[in-house]
Amino acid sequence: MLSRLTLLVVLICALSLSIVACSEDEEAATSDAVTTTESTEVSESTADTTEPVSDSTLKTLGDMKSGEKFGGTLKVAAQASLETLDTSFSGAYVVTTISAHVWERLFERDAGFNAKPQMVSGWEVDDAGTTYTFTLRDGMTFHDGSSVTSGDVIPSLKRMWETTAAGDMLKGQMVEDGWKEIDDHTFSLTFKQPMGVVISGMAAPWPLSNIWPESVANTPAQEDYGEENAIGSGPYKVSEWVRGDKLVVERFDAYVPRTDEAGSYLAGSKIAYIDTIEWLEIPSEESKKAALQTGEIDVWDGAGLDFFTEMVDDPNIDVAKYDKHFWTYDFYVSSTGPASNKMIRQALQAATDIEALAASMGPSDLWSLCPSRYRCGTPLASTVGEEYYNEKDVEKAKKMIADSGYAGETFLLMNPNDYATITPMGQVLKPLFEEVGLTVEMPSMDWATLLSRLPDPDWDAITDWWVQWASPDPVADPMLSGTLYFGNFGDDPEVERTKALRLQYAFEPDASKQMELIGEMQLALYDSAPQVMLAQWASIYPYSKVVKDFDVPVFPVYINAWLDR
Repeated sequence: MLSRLTLLVVLICALSLSIVACSEDEEAATSDAVTTTESTEVSESTADTTEPVSDSTLKTLGDMKSGEKFGGTLKVAAQASLETLDTSFSGAYVVTTISAHVWERLFERDAGFNAKPQMVSGWEVDDAGTTYTFTLRDGMTFHDGSSVTSGDVIPSLKRMWETTAAGDMLKGQMVEDGWKEIDDHTFSLTFKQPMGVVISGMAAPWPLSNIWPESVANTPAQEDYGEENAIGSGPYKVSEWVRGDKLVVERFDAYVPRTDEAGSYLAGSKIAYIDTIEWLEIPSEESKKAALQTGEIDVWDGAGLDFFTEMVDDPNIDVAKYDKHFWTYDFYVSSTGPASNKMIRQALQAATDIEALAASMGPSDLWSLCPSRYRCGTPLASTVGEEYYNEKDVEKAKKMIADSGYAGETFLLMNPNDYATITPMGQVLKPLFEEVGLTVEMPSMDWATLLSRLPDPDWDAITDWWVQWASPDPVADPMLSGTLYFGNFGDDPEVERTKALRLQYAFEPDASKQMELIGEMQLALYDSAPQVMLAQWASIYPYSKVVKDFDVPVFPVYINAWLDR
């Protein structure tokens, strides 16, 4: 097995714990110590058209696979190449999107980004508000035929909480030996003090906190458990994987959907109407476009922005969008190269003309300038530190490089040559970095090679993008938690103060005081510059009109979608 953590970049997209979106069920349980069962509330604005099936008519997908919606093969042009399906080993976007179909989590997010119970049938909180006792729902089996038990859940959570920002915080607030397996269907978690973010933290969508069989879950977090252990309990199972070509999943007939709530994104009733889903690795953007237009594929995941107008104008194609991406370039702060020098990072941040860079990526109606760490147009948007955003001051940067002690060492910039929404960044940044005085090397490499090199400390910066759902607030932000080994504070003295501010934020009940804390943390990020935030932008997902009940509230999921052909 591979022995190093290849966490995502981009899009990669961090994990999602929303204090603001904390479920009403959890808050009530924490304050009143009452038994909490699954919520059936679905936001009116995000109501799903999928109808739940009653217990009397549905037991497994195999029992119900009849009717006009069932059948067919969906073909997706994958956004990038796939090297693993282990969400603990890698948080890469393509790993997240595919694994969401194969594995399940204890709690999921619905289309309104609310935390909902999925593998859990109910839970209760003790009078002290510190011990959560969970009951697993009946009928869950892994794809190898074994039952899902508490003995699988606890090691799975332990493995994921080693590498996720929200999990790291929850784990840090647990008492010693706070994990307890009560019986096959019941387990408990005990914390040092009451916390209002337990359920939303367990519903974090990045990296996905998948539940594996115990034997797989016992794999160390920084090791890939291997293709042979890609065993989930979700509505689809892996049926074929030809590396560099395609990954295929097929309906898991023994899957028992929830029947108490309509399907809404990853939550509620999950019906695998489509027989098989194929994610195809097609390196050329022009080839992807042609394949969609001729019907050879059904979905183009993350098309280059320059294709937007043409796709919108095609009468046979619809285009879904997600508008809270943000381009970045991230530094390896602990690099053996120049990026370990804070003044050099600050100089490059000062030099970057964000508007010009964004213009090289796509049309202006798909991007905007935004200085907020937690994205403009969200409740946590902040302008603190905006004076350091989009300075585009090359002369200032030149002076900072000259004063930094830089002596001509090679600055290694890693930029993929096969990623439509990232590749053009390198062509803008390399000459800029050279203009301010750095000696820059940008070797040609594909996305898979870039990911494989991330654990090595010899690179200085990578081009990538992030998404708001992956780091929606300070609790879930890997830059602040230090769980991401690049793009964080490294040994900057600010790190301990910022970690303390993050913990203070998590327990602060006053929203205005939370915003003050966000301002302090955002300013610290601008000062340390582990990452340079660029423009906010909308990713696009062109798809054939034969695909029904499909949308992209966060990332593409084809559960509950069906094919009209």
